[in-house]
Amino acid sequence: MNANESIHYLLRLLLFKWLCDVFEEEAETIEKKTDNHELAWNTPNSHQFFIPENARWEKLINCSDIGNELNLAFRDVEAYNPRLEGIFTSFDFENKHNFLGYRDGNEALRELIIEFSRLNLHNNNLAEPGLLGRISDSLIKIFVAETWKDGGAFCTPQSVTELLVRLLDIQEGMSVCDPTCGTGGFLIACANYVRNKTEESNDVLLYGQERGLNIWVIAKINLLLHGIFDFDIRLGDTIRDPKLAQKDKLMLFDRVIADPPFNPKNWGYENADFDYYSRFRYGIPPKNSADFAFIQHILATLKETGKAGVIVPFGVLFRSGKEGLIRQRIVKDDLIEAVIGLPANLLYFTGIPIAILIFNRKKVEERKNKILFIDASNQYQKKHKQNYLRSKDIKHIIACYQNFTNEEEYAKVVAIEELAANDYMLNINRYVLPSNLENKIIDIETELTKLNELEAKRALAENDMNKYLRQLGVNV
Repeated sequence: MNANESIHYLLRLLLFKWLCDVFEEEAETIEKKTDNHELAWNTPNSHQFFIPENARWEKLINCSDIGNELNLAFRDVEAYNPRLEGIFTSFDFENKHNFLGYRDGNEALRELIIEFSRLNLHNNNLAEPGLLGRISDSLIKIFVAETWKDGGAFCTPQSVTELLVRLLDIQEGMSVCDPTCGTGGFLIACANYVRNKTEESNDVLLYGQERGLNIWVIAKINLLLHGIFDFDIRLGDTIRDPKLAQKDKLMLFDRVIADPPFNPKNWGYENADFDYYSRFRYGIPPKNSADFAFIQHILATLKETGKAGVIVPFGVLFRSGKEGLIRQRIVKDDLIEAVIGLPANLLYFTGIPIAILIFNRKKVEERKNKILFIDASNQYQKKHKQNYLRSKDIKHIIACYQNFTNEEEYAKVVAIEELAANDYMLNINRYVLPSNLENKIIDIETELTKLNELEAKRALAENDMNKYLRQLGVNV
């Protein structure tokens, strides 16, 4: 099986085996302390996750019709544990296992369960508390590697995730939302960041939304295997149908962190004029570009003291037309605190360079009507075919953002008046000049000649291509 198929078995069965083993571990401890078998094994309130008798692991191994029995067992497990809703019942084990490619799919599924039976996943038997989370990360990494070419833009690399989480400096007790949460990596990193700061608690309110059913399930499993049980991730299209709402109003958050899809098709342009939540107060983005739709949704869900960090393609910084007007209005409202340029080839699904926009609804006095531009595009390490940010690169960006001062060839604080003079363009190299370009005299005439030569070569290549297409019978 390929990773896109196998992950649906592996993650669900790994989670279920762990839930069964922890339930058993808890039950044995309760019975030993209380000498009350009924309380230990058959009282739902005694357990964080209750496994009914018909769904316990040892009962399933010897079933004759294992696919059907799994479906029935999982239905009962979710009925007792609302936090698990949709994780197991969204997958049909009775029919789906035909993809295993065996003559007898039932037997193949049984063999897989027997393999899982070899694992003792009692908490006291794990080498370290985060072991299952690391396993989950590994499986998802394989899954992403095999599926990103098919549009799998739902997982942000660890170095970029770490940078964004640290930039937002999430505190204990805050509410954090990822409106395009993918496999849940940002939310896990936020919880771990708070846990590391407090050395014990990961007391942070985690919310998310994901439009793809399979990815939504993976996100929920991923958080559970990382030992995070209090979260609210909802299924649906964030722009067309925002689910994180209460009493007909969008929920507001202390922090929003996001890596939205770059310009997805059919983002909801046709309904934007009638948006129920009035999210597009700065303007309706163009039909073929959803970047500012996500940005405006994020701004609409920030508390008055809230901050957001969003990964965007460079085009967001300079595109004109409707997007230019939206950008101008956001800048005038003094909502952007920093624009950080990152290297190309950091993300899994595209090789283009990216930027981080930091939005802040309550800037400190010395940062008002100013934006910090950071050019970190040349600070990275290459590993295999992928670039990544080193620890020193992340520390440099964080220190520069916290200091909010100029740094030669790296960072510059720019007043909004200067931005206005540049048509509110946020191109980083308008303000931070790389060292290899500083004081360099550009011969405009020579550069135009080069451009004309390239255009001529392109025209010849296009003529040749059209000639070959006509020979093949294609009308061009």
